[in-house]
Amino acid sequence: MKHTMLDCYGSIESKLDDVKYINNLLNHVAYQLNLVSVAPPFLLPYYYGVEPEDIGISAFLFLKGGHITIHTFPLRECYFVDMVYDGEYDENVAYKLFKRLLPFEDERSIINTKERKINEEYILPISSEEDFGPHILAKIDANVVPTMETIFDFLESTIDKIGMTPIIRPYVIKDLMVNPTYLSGIVMIAESHISFHYNYNEKVIYFDLFSCKMFDHSKIKDILIREFGNVSSYVVIPRGTKHKYNKVSNMIQTEKIYNSVWKDNICKK
Repeated sequence: MKHTMLDCYGSIESKLDDVKYINNLLNHVAYQLNLVSVAPPFLLPYYYGVEPEDIGISAFLFLKGGHITIHTFPLRECYFVDMVYDGEYDENVAYKLFKRLLPFEDERSIINTKERKINEEYILPISSEEDFGPHILAKIDANVVPTMETIFDFLESTIDKIGMTPIIRPYVIKDLMVNPTYLSGIVMIAESHISFHYNYNEKVIYFDLFSCKMFDHSKIKDILIREFGNVSSYVVIPRGTKHKYNKVSNMIQTEKIYNSVWKDNICKK
């Protein structure tokens, strides 16, 4: 299982806020990398966040045993990509595709590719001042066969347990109509996403939780053990390192005015 993560800064604001463009981008990337998609892209405009500068588009594309997710922040001129796939692809080609389709500044952006290994456990330092948030990557030896309902309930309940903000209900699908090999689920949260991929043949679960805000990630491993079985790999890494130095669009102040004007109106005497 290969996992590529891109934290991209200095991008083009108009493209990051173009739903049709992001839809086509996901399809194009999957096609060019020979990734097997098993559903059309799902796109979620997010324009009602607590922080006005966090508006943007969250989107995902289910792959056979994986996914591509993208979270755009037009006013921050940045975006985050996760590409998880049970198969081979060239991460350098992926990098070049995103660089061409959604240009970003190399010196401020980060690409990281990991092979999801057994018996790998570490937690890298995460700074609330320097980093956007933590990303948990876990591999679980399942002692039960999850169902679509159990995955749905697990994803939804996990949001509440860690104090995140859902922006959709979970989506759960099988990769094939007959004799499926993977059962996958994902839920998009205001802070990013939580995903779940179960391999029927290997009886292994690949779990990811990417958050754009800090939270107590120490409780996640216990939740996974209690719900599904032995956690054979557990890694926590920072995402969005040095995001506070990112250029922020001048539109943010205008957006704050637009989004809060109703509060001023109701207080008028």
